[in-house]
Amino acid sequence: MKNFVLARGNMDRDEVTRNDPEALGLARKSEQARYILVEGQSVAVNRSKQNELLKLTAQEAREWNSREAVYLGRIENVPYFACDISDMLPDTDVKPAGTPVMRPVKLWAHEWSGNDSILAVTAVAIHNWIRSSRYCSNCGEPLAIHPSGWQAYCENNHLHFPRTDPAVIMAVRDNEDRLLLARNPQWYGNMYSVLAGFVEAGETAESAVVRESFEETRVNVNKVEYFGSQPWPFPRSLMLAFNAWTSSTDDDIMIDGNEMSDAQFFSRDELKKALRHGKLTLPSPSSVARALIEDWLGQTVEEVMEG
Repeated sequence: MKNFVLARGNMDRDEVTRNDPEALGLARKSEQARYILVEGQSVAVNRSKQNELLKLTAQEAREWNSREAVYLGRIENVPYFACDISDMLPDTDVKPAGTPVMRPVKLWAHEWSGNDSILAVTAVAIHNWIRSSRYCSNCGEPLAIHPSGWQAYCENNHLHFPRTDPAVIMAVRDNEDRLLLARNPQWYGNMYSVLAGFVEAGETAESAVVRESFEETRVNVNKVEYFGSQPWPFPRSLMLAFNAWTSSTDDDIMIDGNEMSDAQFFSRDELKKALRHGKLTLPSPSSVARALIEDWLGQTVEEVMEG
């Protein structure tokens, strides 16, 4: 099973401190506490070492902590918090001195350590939920966020918790062990990727693999094997990765021209040649899609380009 980029790291989510107001208050003020800064889907990095997250002390983070920071958990007994600074950064191309350097998690996480990665993805995930959870879905009353950041409640005592939407992503192979790749017309450049889609209500992940493969390409999947999972909080998905197999051929592929503009099977040699000649690109190294493709390919894209 692949160790996905955003599934690395070892953080204690520390439910005891999260649910104890006194312990939480002490953790916020401790000299060991560290704060990271979040803006949308990005986090602040060290200006001189951009492969490291910017980690501020409680004193250093004071100017950015306009709303109470969310408690993420502990790594090596250091308590970590995340401040949402989305409304505090200047909306200009030229940033004033002292403005944090922000980097999108899904494009940069592969450059960071496992622990920095888990801090970043958790911070983005929880703040995405907080920003989108303003009113109670039961009664419509405004929601208040629990001091730890992990619960929301209204005046009628309806409790809400962070939401995660399960999605499947699959590497579909044919009888010749070729990989099915497709292109969405909205993707940048000439990027191709494996198929993916959301799990519907009342549906298993395995059934979603079969359904989505057929809906997007008219390929019939007849075997499905679980591969691994990774959080993908852009805005709030959990990617469930699978390998899948089909007896369908090139002639069976059909696309609607809207969701997918192209889909085709690639042999390993065909994909390597296309990459080296710049005819297509693949998803970010932080993505599940990239991990699935490289697992089938037997080497990384970087190794292919060097060869």
